[in-house]
Amino acid sequence: MNLYRTFQKARHEPNWHIIKAAKPTKSHPLGGFWKRNTRHEFGLAIGSAGKGLYFVSFCGPGGCFAKGKYRPNTTIFGDPDYKVIDENTIEVKGRYGFRRYVRCNWSDVA
Repeated sequence: MNLYRTFQKARHEPNWHIIKAAKPTKSHPLGGFWKRNTRHEFGLAIGSAGKGLYFVSFCGPGGCFAKGKYRPNTTIFGDPDYKVIDENTIEVKGRYGFRRYVRCNWSDVA
């Protein structure tokens, strides 16, 4: 399934529970909501996907992708598609190279 169709399906199944599941814990300190620009109404929800793994889901005004559908579950630490800069800054590799994301407060989530 191509990304456009996957996004359209996500719009019909909003999966708002993904944002609630995207919280930091002792075992998953990178949990939370991450944006490239805090003014954007979209970003990445990152949370626990089980022992040592994180889910990374794209969320926007229409909802969120289901866990594991936008990007495969990952360890983030040690994954070549991710760079952890500090506890509130990560870089994610995409089609155009690495893009920087910052952790947002829950009140900043659109």
